[in-house]
Amino acid sequence: MQGVSCLHPPRKPEELTLVDRETQFSALRLALTECAAGTVKLLVAEGGMGCGKSTFLGEALHTAAAAGFTVLRAAGLPADHRQPLGVLQQLLNDPTPADTARTAARPMPVQHVRGALERLAAGAPLAIGIDDVQDADPESLHCLMHLTRHSPTSRILLLCTALACSPAADPVLEAELMRQTAFERITLDCLSLDGVTGLVSDRCARPTAPPPADYCLTVTGGNPLLLRALLEEHSEADAPSAPRPAEPSALHSPPQAAPPRPVVGGRFYQSVLACLSRTEAAIRQTAGALAVLGGAAHADLLPQLLGASPASVTRGLRALEATGLTTSGRFRHPVAEAAALDALDPSRRAHLHRRAAALLHHDGAAPRGVARHLLAARHAAGPWAVSVLRDAAEQSLAQDDVASAVSCLELAYGACVRERERPEIRIRLAAAFGRTNIAVAEEHLADLVATLREGELTGHQTALLVPLLVNHGRLGEAREAMDRLNAADDARGLCADGGFPMAAPWPSTAHPAARRDPAARRDPGTRRDPADKPFLPRQSGAPQARPEDGRGQQPTAALWALPGNGTSEAAAHAAEQVLRSSPLTDSTLVLLVNAVRILARTGRYDTADIWCHRLLGEATRRRCPGWQAHLLAVRAELSLCRGLLADAKECAQRALTHVPGHSRSVFAGGPLACQVLACTAMGRYDEATQLLSHPVPEALFHSVYGLGYLRARGHFHLAMNRLPAAVRDFLTAGRVAREWGLDHPVLLPWRTDAAEAFLRLGETKRADQLLTEQLVSPHSGNPYVRGTALRLRAQTAAPAERLRLLSEAVSDLQSSGDRLALARALADLGAAYHSRNEPVRASATVRRAWQLAKECGAQALCDSILPSRGTKDRGPDGRAAATEALLSESEMRVATLAAGGNTNREIAVRLCVTVSTVEQHLTRVYRKLNITRRRELPTRLRHLADQAN
Repeated sequence: MQGVSCLHPPRKPEELTLVDRETQFSALRLALTECAAGTVKLLVAEGGMGCGKSTFLGEALHTAAAAGFTVLRAAGLPADHRQPLGVLQQLLNDPTPADTARTAARPMPVQHVRGALERLAAGAPLAIGIDDVQDADPESLHCLMHLTRHSPTSRILLLCTALACSPAADPVLEAELMRQTAFERITLDCLSLDGVTGLVSDRCARPTAPPPADYCLTVTGGNPLLLRALLEEHSEADAPSAPRPAEPSALHSPPQAAPPRPVVGGRFYQSVLACLSRTEAAIRQTAGALAVLGGAAHADLLPQLLGASPASVTRGLRALEATGLTTSGRFRHPVAEAAALDALDPSRRAHLHRRAAALLHHDGAAPRGVARHLLAARHAAGPWAVSVLRDAAEQSLAQDDVASAVSCLELAYGACVRERERPEIRIRLAAAFGRTNIAVAEEHLADLVATLREGELTGHQTALLVPLLVNHGRLGEAREAMDRLNAADDARGLCADGGFPMAAPWPSTAHPAARRDPAARRDPGTRRDPADKPFLPRQSGAPQARPEDGRGQQPTAALWALPGNGTSEAAAHAAEQVLRSSPLTDSTLVLLVNAVRILARTGRYDTADIWCHRLLGEATRRRCPGWQAHLLAVRAELSLCRGLLADAKECAQRALTHVPGHSRSVFAGGPLACQVLACTAMGRYDEATQLLSHPVPEALFHSVYGLGYLRARGHFHLAMNRLPAAVRDFLTAGRVAREWGLDHPVLLPWRTDAAEAFLRLGETKRADQLLTEQLVSPHSGNPYVRGTALRLRAQTAAPAERLRLLSEAVSDLQSSGDRLALARALADLGAAYHSRNEPVRASATVRRAWQLAKECGAQALCDSILPSRGTKDRGPDGRAAATEALLSESEMRVATLAAGGNTNREIAVRLCVTVSTVEQHLTRVYRKLNITRRRELPTRLRHLADQAN
């Protein structure tokens, strides 16, 4: 065969190695040989988008030209650019794209075309290449078929490329083409693993390590276009870094690269969009519908979703699989699925999601699968959709997918047209937000309480709201809701006091030992019943054990109360039972947290710490910051009970970081109270002042967290010598606790707090009354409760009795594990030894008290115990330096103790001097500091310290 010049020399194919195409080129070479011998040949190369059809056509025409063929080439155009006889115009006139519209309008008789082509074939074999023949105009194709049918001996090779599974523009023409004896179909499949491996090796230049070929095949399906995009994205992401020394075992191994991870918007994503944009609309719609359905695609569901025939959908699925985008009816990679979704018009996409939701619901699909489409469409018309969203929210919460649950409930709430049903959705929404954002949950609760007061909640809805209010510690509102529930006509039998589900959350059985032996109910360190002590005479008017002054425990408060029969042993046993038997859920969270809190308040610190750590780890794994906040708050309380002030402050701060917008949160009052107590004990009064200056919601004082806040603020007032304010806060907390049935000194020792303030005010009678109530209560066997009460009782006792009371207080507090309370008792005991002229024991006891206080970080107590040593050990803190030039060491001791609220007599006893000496020192202090009143001492000393700083 002699070659002749091509009328239109084909361009060299793009730089993309042709691999896995040996079979196809063998068929091409055979067709060229037969055609050169005088036979018409028709070859159609079919393949998916991006599978190298155009590249194959270019290489085939280049091979034909090299064999002496005259080569003509044209391409089909999309329907909106298609013109009659447009392909023939390209073959014979080769107009530029700008001229196509002008030349296509000229008439071109079939005989003229046939004659022109036959004349070309007479001189040399003719190879006609038509790319994207499925988009060619029917008139041109009819003309070419006429040529091949009536010129069977012409040396003409018609080579076309077609999109696999693409519908024919003219079915009659396709049938005629397939009847031709010269017709042959060539399939351009995606690359095999060997082909992918070769292409990966060719395109990944050193030093970039090639990615795994099997992974590339899985993602791209062997599509050359997608594979090239994936490799480019990999090269961009895997930019060369500084060389690192190789491990000895890796010196003889080829470098391994991490698999390329395509992302939405990257090169792979853009290539998928390009493939879809160049295919017909029906295939794009099929791809979009498949992406909408995701894993729920069914052969009988896609036609209904698209409103198309099953044959059309099947053809579209086959085209997608031939392109390498899908396998077994699913997209190979989520990025490809995202591209298919983004290729849809937004309104069309929303319509498909709405239609998919209806179809799946009709087929009985799982609520979460249906809800996914409702959320994507942001549309939930009809009662069935609201019901599905609520069920899906429950399923999502069961799988710890809180974000999906919240989205479902918010959409259901907005779509619900039945106003009477909306509060129930909001109740569940508040419960879901309790896992992630407590402040938002409380906002929903506040609105629900307002709705309750307007009389808009049904009995059933109120019964659902009450436990949620209890879990959030809002006992005042829970009690109000309970009263309305009991009075409602439609709530009979729902939640009467006896049937309230949270009225008895704790195990009903007491500890076996406590049932067998009454003496066993007392904690270690208690030797006899407090009522038998000689310093507690049973007077006719003395108050008896009466935690609520005759009020029965409110069912709404049972969750926050001390369980068991009133002893610490029974309470701790019940708490451990709960922790062992209850999983961590929305409804059990606060029960478990309170169980840990009870273990801490009853002195089981190690056990409480183990359970707290375990539950906090689970809450972290399940990604529930709201739960983490509760557990970090109880860990702060645990540290506070052990006297670990810095740890308590840190844990409380961490708890608040898990509550966005905590300034408006009721729950935040709990961690805030821990911070205030810690800062006050540490002597950081300015920091405590700043914490208390933060605004808090009014609802805080109607919750259990308000009790702790009032107590913390009362202790700050006590440290600032604002004694009446301290008394008001302590008594208010006690009054509310009694009303709610939470008057347990283990949980809230308000009596000893108020008694300490009354003692400093000089109202010993009122202080003695409160201490007597405390010591005769059923809970006085708790070592902390008893030890604290004994320490305060000793302040009004005779010297001989004082020493005995303080010794017992030290013993009890030592067994309680509260090192800060023990340090206070030891300081008082040391002063008592001084007053009895026992300097050796006094000195040892005081040093031990100071050391304990120092270990706890209680700087204020250190200064109170040994003022000169406390200021000296603080180094360049400022106070010692600021006052050293004004006050002597003795004057400094007296001034510090007086600023702490001690009377002259108490200062004299503590420093082992006379009252007259104390008065003389104070006179000189007042003169040097230019003050006239004792209450000015704390402010003046702090001012001097600030100046030094």
